[in-house]
Amino acid sequence: MRPARRALALAFTAACASEGQPVVATDDLVPSDVADAESPDITGDLGDPVDTAKGDVDEGPDIPDSGFPLGDDIQPPDPDTNSTLPLAADGGSDRYAVVGAEVLFDGAASDGAAEYQWFFGAGVGSSEWSASPTANVTYVAPGRYQAVLSVRDAGGSVRTDGVVVTVTWPLTFTPTQSSTIASLGQERAAVVVADSDEVVGIDGAVGAGTVLWRTAVPGHPRTVTPHEGHLYVPCDESDQLARIPYDAETGLVTAAATFTALPRASKAYGVVAVGDDLYVSLRSRGVLARIAQDAPDVVAELLPALPDARDLAALPDGRIAVTRWRSDPAVGGAIALVDPTAPGDVDLVTLAIDTQSPSDTEIGGLPTLLGVLAVSPTAREAVVPSMQSSIYEGAFLTGKPLAFDTTMRAVLSSLDLAATGEVTEADGARAQFDGRGLANAAAWSPHGDFVYVAMRGSRAISRRDMLSGSDSGSAQDVGLAKGGLAVDPGSGLVFVDASLSRQVVVLDWSGALPAERYRVGTVLAEPLTDELFRGKQLFNDGYDPRISRDTYIACAHCHPDGESDHLVWDFTDRGEGLRNTTTLLGKTYDGPIHWTGNFDEFHDFEHDIRGPFGGTGLLPDEVFFSGGHDQTLGTPKAGLSDDLDALSAYVASLVTELKSPYRQPDGAFTPEALAGRALFESAETGCTTCHAGPRLTDSAFLPQGPGSPKMPLLHDVGTLKPSSGQRLGGPLPGIDTPTLLGVWATAPYLHDGSSPTLKAVLTTANPSDQHGKTSHLTPSEIAAVVAYLQQLEAGL
Repeated sequence: MRPARRALALAFTAACASEGQPVVATDDLVPSDVADAESPDITGDLGDPVDTAKGDVDEGPDIPDSGFPLGDDIQPPDPDTNSTLPLAADGGSDRYAVVGAEVLFDGAASDGAAEYQWFFGAGVGSSEWSASPTANVTYVAPGRYQAVLSVRDAGGSVRTDGVVVTVTWPLTFTPTQSSTIASLGQERAAVVVADSDEVVGIDGAVGAGTVLWRTAVPGHPRTVTPHEGHLYVPCDESDQLARIPYDAETGLVTAAATFTALPRASKAYGVVAVGDDLYVSLRSRGVLARIAQDAPDVVAELLPALPDARDLAALPDGRIAVTRWRSDPAVGGAIALVDPTAPGDVDLVTLAIDTQSPSDTEIGGLPTLLGVLAVSPTAREAVVPSMQSSIYEGAFLTGKPLAFDTTMRAVLSSLDLAATGEVTEADGARAQFDGRGLANAAAWSPHGDFVYVAMRGSRAISRRDMLSGSDSGSAQDVGLAKGGLAVDPGSGLVFVDASLSRQVVVLDWSGALPAERYRVGTVLAEPLTDELFRGKQLFNDGYDPRISRDTYIACAHCHPDGESDHLVWDFTDRGEGLRNTTTLLGKTYDGPIHWTGNFDEFHDFEHDIRGPFGGTGLLPDEVFFSGGHDQTLGTPKAGLSDDLDALSAYVASLVTELKSPYRQPDGAFTPEALAGRALFESAETGCTTCHAGPRLTDSAFLPQGPGSPKMPLLHDVGTLKPSSGQRLGGPLPGIDTPTLLGVWATAPYLHDGSSPTLKAVLTTANPSDQHGKTSHLTPSEIAAVVAYLQQLEAGL
């Protein structure tokens, strides 16, 4: 994509700062000052406005070596090479302006000039030569305009100077959205540290770069939002909303947090304020909890939203945008627009499935793992970061096996916020980022001309020029597992929550290149053990070339927070088939790993790292390719690599399945579920033939003689199809029995994800009663068994 403009005699190269600073590259000049002056006498010809309807801004005329613009608007005079008077053009600083407002140009700082002429930008026009250094113009469309001042002395010599004028729509909206880090103004920010149960205040001002305060917020805090003297923090393990008193003038917390109880097993995540009320997303319930500020101790009501409701943003029209974290492959990405004044009034915006075939630069697929919808301060557009997952490609589905660079790609979708209230995805405006796997957070610049995008597994922050629809540089190696971004409205400083570097990184992007101002540590002492912390870093990282080639894939991209991405992938080329991603929560208690038991230890993920991830491996080659370590189910790999041990230890630490939101408020089974339990455990249904024991599974390896390969206990329950493929490149006799604990949260169901609901597992997917005998059950009995399954959690 071409740049929005051509900078005068300026070329940028990648720069590597001192150790610990990001490597950055860009090709854009960033305007700074906003013109604010009285209208002069000379008015330029407006000409044709720049057409930005399709994200295409005219580059302007070519700038030859003389620096004088050529084109229909003005022509250069013949220079007087005999002139000895000093002559220098000075058009002033680059600047911002808004559509419809006059912009004053003043070349009075030029030296030796007798006459002045202003070229206002391609398609806009120019002034006549005049003895006055000033001119003014009104731009009628947004864009980056390359204005040029030409000065001429008495001898006819000419010098020029360029001024970039960035024109945006008027700034009419203050964005409010959920994030792991929030701007508090005055170059301050607050960030959650979930692993240490804290919220930390950061001062990013020049000469500071310090922690202002830290306050305890037990219960695994997820995001933070400031509003009217408080910081609001949802906690997803304790099912609470924390309220932290905060003084905006001093920048200090004034008292300990107090808490509002939320419904059991809510998985609270985002919070925003609209009007006099707060709204909290309850991910496991698919609703918003409304809490009135004048009665903050109780939930006033629950508003329907959509499944897997996670991030929240306030819209200019008063509605709340709720992103569905993990997308439905049959629908596409989904965003619910909830009207808090009309409970139950929900509009759905979809992000379309991309049907293109993969190429060197782009892939098709499903936009999923949606981050927060970020609204521009112009109130006219918004963006949604996500990952595009290529689940419609593969050796079985299309005959094209997935590669490391065609499996997933970071994308940024753009939305039009029409004055009519209709919100739609902008046609053809979804940006794909090469060498990036997951875009998880976005924030606008104060003027609404740039968007900063966090790449969670790639350790990078990308900048997108929203006026031209082009990439505008990036900051590299910013930090591990970036949770969120916040932009200071006054200075434009970018605050980055590098959560697994335990740092807030403060970037100054006011110049052409991003400069790292500070890295501020967020914890006093690491809350995890050294091994678990290292393992968590590795699990979430795609930047390390041992793990992933070209920073595309991280373990967490398919297992976010250790859960499942709820997608079915074509792993036929891996010697398997269509496979539904399993959750890793609680998996440490079961023996065989994956649907066909093709791994017997978490260390076997070394094979995925070296294979589809494209990494070089955490084990040295001389170790991996010796002693049978290059085979899954072969010689154990434990103890051969500290990092592989750490990665395995972290996965093994994910011991607890999600609590069920279907139980009664006190955590007890409902009467319907108890009736279903009796049916489930009855000899007639036979469910406990396989789903038995404390984890409701018989998953295990069968006894084998010395030297025999390990073989898991597999069952053919009538669900195998040609698309089921193989096991380790050989015959597939059956499927490993999964635990049913937390099964409510793992749809779709079965090894190939062919059953969208638990009811379908018991009915349409079991026509011949091979998967337990269910054909005799009445509809109400089926509903009771489903209720029981939906309420299963750790400890039964």
